[in-house]
Amino acid sequence: MVVRYSCHAAVAVGLLIASGTPAAVASEAKSDLKSSDGKITGTLSLHGTLSGVLLTIKLQGLSPGPHALRFHETGVCEGDYVAAGGIYNPLGAKHGLLNDEGPMAGDLPNIYAGADGVAEAELMSPFVHLGEDDEATLLDEDGTAVLVFEKPDDHQSDPDGGTGRAIACGVLRGK
Repeated sequence: MVVRYSCHAAVAVGLLIASGTPAAVASEAKSDLKSSDGKITGTLSLHGTLSGVLLTIKLQGLSPGPHALRFHETGVCEGDYVAAGGIYNPLGAKHGLLNDEGPMAGDLPNIYAGADGVAEAELMSPFVHLGEDDEATLLDEDGTAVLVFEKPDDHQSDPDGGTGRAIACGVLRGK
């Protein structure tokens, strides 16, 4: 993971030097996270950086303990969230932050809810971006879904890491 991060950071710096401007980095994206019945359960904000995306999330109404969090390939949050597609994976990697052939760009660390059912987290993902012309952008034409799952991700098992069903979803869209 460290090697891949260093490689992505070097590419980002190289692209910045080649372009001479950081204009390709979008400043932010925001979304409400909703349960399948449409109730808002949390908020999500993303801030683009040259090294990836800084994600800030706050959720309530979760069962205490860990929950998987992932970016999915299509910005659709309906019904059981199947229309959101698979884990966002523009580079064809294997699933899991602990997988030697991964991670997929949409793989994120688990978030943890306290006894009160509230989870607050700030995470960095070096594998995605908010820029419009980037191959790994979250803001493409069909958008990206952010899904929260009932169980934690084991960061190794394909295709879902044992996460159970999705319990909340938010949509990120380009301008």
